[in-house]
Amino acid sequence: MAKSSESIKTKIMNVPLGDLKLDLSNIRYQHREEHLNDKEMESFIWGEPSTKKLYEEIKSAKGLHEEPVIDSKNIVLEGNRRVVCLRKLKEKANEGKLPGIEKGKFDIVKCKLIPEGTSDVDKQLFLASIHVRPKLQWPAFNKAKQIYDLSVVHDLSYDKLAKYLSMGKVTLIRIVNSYEETYEYGKKYPDDKFWYRKYTYFEELFKKRDLREFTKLQENRDKFSKWVHEEKFKDVRDVRVLPKILEDKDALRIFERNGIQEALKLIESKDPALKSKEFKQIKKLIETLRFFPRKELIRTASDNRRRDIILELKKEVDTLVKDIGLLDKESESQ
Repeated sequence: MAKSSESIKTKIMNVPLGDLKLDLSNIRYQHREEHLNDKEMESFIWGEPSTKKLYEEIKSAKGLHEEPVIDSKNIVLEGNRRVVCLRKLKEKANEGKLPGIEKGKFDIVKCKLIPEGTSDVDKQLFLASIHVRPKLQWPAFNKAKQIYDLSVVHDLSYDKLAKYLSMGKVTLIRIVNSYEETYEYGKKYPDDKFWYRKYTYFEELFKKRDLREFTKLQENRDKFSKWVHEEKFKDVRDVRVLPKILEDKDALRIFERNGIQEALKLIESKDPALKSKEFKQIKKLIETLRFFPRKELIRTASDNRRRDIILELKKEVDTLVKDIGLLDKESESQ
């Protein structure tokens, strides 16, 4: 039985920096094809722009604001970037290259130790409670991988995960589905070295209610993967207009041939409400009138003020149509 993250009591320990080992199975780097050793992972983490920024923050503060989390083997489960920064700072400080910071300042690190004997699933839940809940720090793909592992690898039910992570069950299912499709995409298109960055496209796909039927068929999901690989979408936000394209055979044909921008031009020419705020409001009004409730009709029939509003609406529509007609005649005469 998995424990709640709150029931895992960590212990504060002072550990020599040299004893700390980077987590070679870190969820943030599992998508990489090569297996990294400690030095290679340090080099990779140090090469990330965010690590340099963190390095400056730690140097300025002359220490950490939050302790790394380690297990009984001194493997850094959470805080690998901090440890990499500390290694660099220790080297500089002990060479006397950090003015105002004494030698040995970074030799010992205060860490949170997870009790020995804590199961893998409890460790993963503990990390998920840090990185998947609302204060989120990991990129979307890495959070999805964490949730996928807890659900599929460790066989935790969505009900339990929803309780542990304070997330809705529907959201968790969507995240797992999105991760699975992203992973399949990566296998299908190995030439895309940054396949994991496409996760947000698949999450957007499964998020859209009006694409729910579309995603039920594997052939449709395969089509979507192909569109992503062929860069038919300019960015992830374009997935939101995919339902409009799927409704229009001409637009779909243009989309598959030329991409999202050309398809949108056609759709917008057919539906001005997509671009015009005013026509969007008019369409909403038409929908309101089309499904005007019978009880409101009955009340309007016996309420003069209500009838006046309807007549005022008719008058404004008649005036608008008349003005458009006059402009049309003017353009014809020029």
